[in-house]
Amino acid sequence: MKSVDIEKLNRDNFKSIINSLSMPGSVNKIKSLYDSHLLAVANTLLYSEVSFFYDGNEDINLIKAITNAKEESVETSDYIFCDEINEYSLSKSKIGTAQDPEFSSTLIFKCKNFEGLNLRLSGPGINEYKDVSLPIDNAFVDFFNEKNSSYPLGNEVFFLNKKGEVIALSRTTKVEVI
Repeated sequence: MKSVDIEKLNRDNFKSIINSLSMPGSVNKIKSLYDSHLLAVANTLLYSEVSFFYDGNEDINLIKAITNAKEESVETSDYIFCDEINEYSLSKSKIGTAQDPEFSSTLIFKCKNFEGLNLRLSGPGINEYKDVSLPIDNAFVDFFNEKNSSYPLGNEVFFLNKKGEVIALSRTTKVEVI
């Protein structure tokens, strides 16, 4: 049986997650855990003092056992994992408060690939602008821009494709449909 160094895997994946967030629109690679990229991200981000919501079909019981994170509703969770991209989860996610903006939700959406709506990103971590394609629609862009309109309140959103590549939009990223 092949052994897995989970701590090294988490460090490598955390670096990819942070690189994606600090340079919105850049593509980084996530190493899988038990043949799942979503479980690898969950195992990297979750621990006993945070909560999560999962809408999907993967067996997340192992991650619950390893991380001891609390499972809560979409409205109260720190991390929201979804097998499909949907505006509902984004619209219901918490954005923090003026006093505690860090009490917001981070969303991780699985997707087949990054093909879809052509977008122009700008803001911190981007030199002038970056053009990307993401599998979202105009309504998602409107929700994202609205939820992140009162910085420092807002959400970080990750898109994780089937190849284990990740792209992030931070709450400071301005998204424009082109």
